[in-house]
Amino acid sequence: MSLSSSRPTVDAALVRRVELAQAAQNRAATPTPGILELAGGLALFNGANSPLTQALALGLEGPVSAESLDRVEAHLGQQGGLLQLDLLPFADPSFAQELARRGYRVGEFQQVFVRALPASPPPPTAPGVELRPLRPGEAQVFSRTVAQGFMGRDEVSDEESSLMLGTATMPSTTCFLALVDGEPAGGGTVAVHDGVATLSGTGVRERFRGRGLQQALISTRLDWATRQGCTLASSSTLPASPSQRNMERLGFFVAYPKVVMMREPASSSR
Repeated sequence: MSLSSSRPTVDAALVRRVELAQAAQNRAATPTPGILELAGGLALFNGANSPLTQALALGLEGPVSAESLDRVEAHLGQQGGLLQLDLLPFADPSFAQELARRGYRVGEFQQVFVRALPASPPPPTAPGVELRPLRPGEAQVFSRTVAQGFMGRDEVSDEESSLMLGTATMPSTTCFLALVDGEPAGGGTVAVHDGVATLSGTGVRERFRGRGLQQALISTRLDWATRQGCTLASSSTLPASPSQRNMERLGFFVAYPKVVMMREPASSSR
């Protein structure tokens, strides 16, 4: 895989590197009893219906047996929550076949973007705009600000405002805050593993949109990741989203699709 340009070769090695970087970020937030390694990937349990309770990178090193998937399902569904497993185009065909046999459905389509690093230095910020890593004691502010961006409104419930709180305190994840005249306006995260910078959790509050803050948050994190020695950056978005357009403007391209497959534990047709 060559990283001499902003369009690295998309092959099984790149996919595995990107997916294991994402898995490493989630693994860092998972208690040791919740980590199961098998079938070339990870099954992470963080409580029933947690977004971090999922299986990642399965089947990238070879066939996934029925016995392995039995163990994954028992691990992820131990409290009766929804089973969520990522299905990748480079996974061994046995994985998709076994999921179909068990009655899994498509829960969500994602597009995985990548680009080589280094990237161009971020442009100067507009007057009154500050972009910086989170400081101690700002986890609640960060989580609420990003939630306001996700929801598209400033009035968010306590539950909504805590959605990103776990991410803000994840080991090995660095959060960036965007401020306009000192007021929190947006934020995003970046995690580093094996030279890969994984960008996620980007949100800008509605009344601060249209000022280029999302692109500035991306550029700032890419610059930070370059200084950490990263040679590749990745991010996942929903198809045709504003996030996709911002990623493309900054040199990212769609490397491969990802499908989140879902099933209720009790609905197995086996």
